[in-house]
Amino acid sequence: MPRAVITGAFSYTGSAVAAELQRRGWELHTLTNRRTPEGVESITAAPLRFEREHLVAELSGADAFVNTFWIRLPHAGQDFGTAVEHSKLLVGAATEAGVGRLVHVSVSNASVGSELGYYRGKGHVEQSVRACGLSHAIVRPTLIVGANDVLTANIAWFLRHGPFFPIPGGGHYRLQPITLADAGRVIADAVEAGEDLEIDAAGPVTLSFRDYVRWVARACGVRRWIVGTPAWLCLAALRVVGAVLGDVVLTREELLGLEQELLVSHAPPLGSESVEELLMTLGPGLGRHYVNDLRRHFGEGANRPLPLPSSAPGSLAAPG
Repeated sequence: MPRAVITGAFSYTGSAVAAELQRRGWELHTLTNRRTPEGVESITAAPLRFEREHLVAELSGADAFVNTFWIRLPHAGQDFGTAVEHSKLLVGAATEAGVGRLVHVSVSNASVGSELGYYRGKGHVEQSVRACGLSHAIVRPTLIVGANDVLTANIAWFLRHGPFFPIPGGGHYRLQPITLADAGRVIADAVEAGEDLEIDAAGPVTLSFRDYVRWVARACGVRRWIVGTPAWLCLAALRVVGAVLGDVVLTREELLGLEQELLVSHAPPLGSESVEELLMTLGPGLGRHYVNDLRRHFGEGANRPLPLPSSAPGSLAAPG
């Protein structure tokens, strides 16, 4: 039985990869700081500590290493620079351990020349993967949509709790979402491929952000006035809301990434599932509670597992 090590198998993207690889008969080990959820004791776990000797020991003997590690935004002494350093440490440890294949999960349109720290940092990590000397693949997802998707869940929360939805700059910029199950399948395919690859993981439909908000509203069964609002005003309002909620709802860089259409692929889509249909399935539960991302990653929820998705295509866990 082949053996794979995954960072974050009890989190979001990593959980979908774990479910898909388990379905294909892989033995799994994860590097994570979350507790093992009930029912998935077949996945062994060790702490994700950024210490070279520890990482080499945990990766030794692996046929594949899937790296999903990254941070959404700078916080608690971490920034995109430290995320790059930690990612390069993971790549170096995989090389020293001699893993059979390295699959790195990046982001669509990552570039070392980007003005945005998230995309620039991902570009630098991609460079280290190309230079590592291992059989490797780089998978670049767009927006991954699932029950634990923070952006979609909180769009739904705002739609449920307000008479209108202010949308930065009118929301005519495009995105190309992919379901969580599809993303897990694309990444698992890259694990089992033989050649070096650089591929996007994007869904079959490209639409405006405004239309995506309409999809979410329809899935939730609500009708709201979507109001084009200056970006600076939206960000200022969200900073106030975030202070009340104890969270960072949306950063300026995240909004710029949307406006620059960085969540659109320029390659034929590898995803086949309908994000719209998935939203309609998830709709009754979407937005019932606000998903506090800082609390989930840095606060009291930092060691709690997000439920592992079913390996059945399109079947996703409830928010954790």
